[in-house]
Amino acid sequence: MSFREVTLAGERIWLLPGGAVFLPKTQMLVVADLHLGKGTSARARGVLFPPGDTMSTLENVLQLVEAHSPRVLVALGDSFHDCQAGERLLDAERTLLDTITTKAATLWITGNHDALPISGIGGKWVEEYRVGNLILRHIPSATIPSGSAELAGHLHPKIKIRIRGHVMSRACFLTGEERLILPALGSYTGGLDISHQAFAGLFLHGYAAYVWEADQINRVV
Repeated sequence: MSFREVTLAGERIWLLPGGAVFLPKTQMLVVADLHLGKGTSARARGVLFPPGDTMSTLENVLQLVEAHSPRVLVALGDSFHDCQAGERLLDAERTLLDTITTKAATLWITGNHDALPISGIGGKWVEEYRVGNLILRHIPSATIPSGSAELAGHLHPKIKIRIRGHVMSRACFLTGEERLILPALGSYTGGLDISHQAFAGLFLHGYAAYVWEADQINRVV
């Protein structure tokens, strides 16, 4: 198993290739911003969008679940692109989602796109979840209680790096002393460069950024 370990508030966290994290003490797999149903939402509004985004995302999640055999899968909000996305799932997509929620007890944290629970989906819906010293939520909070740390999504962090003479924008993990912001795991979700104003004030004592290439996790900042 390839991973990069970081520690927040005394809790071990494994950064995984593919954009998820694993908490070894609790056998918990955490993903963020799947945006299932984004493609069907866009096409319904007449926006050109590549097909197959939801299936691709679910296949990636299933691959992570099968590789790490978590007891619990936590999705950090915006798992569905809107509150009707569950109704638009194709039969094959719903079957794959059912397989995932059968293999691991699933916690869906509500986000700004899926602020209400999606009916007919396996698992439990919560606004946030605490495990050990970690608070799992969708949007990074302005303040974090002393002795705690936060795992959040929402911002879809990306960073520009130079690879073989070419500048590329890559999804990244962004971590500081008391929070970790996960990359968006959904296909075609886009993101914000970490220089964006949205990240201002979230890492007052500096941060580290990690990207993955194949099965390797590398720190780039």
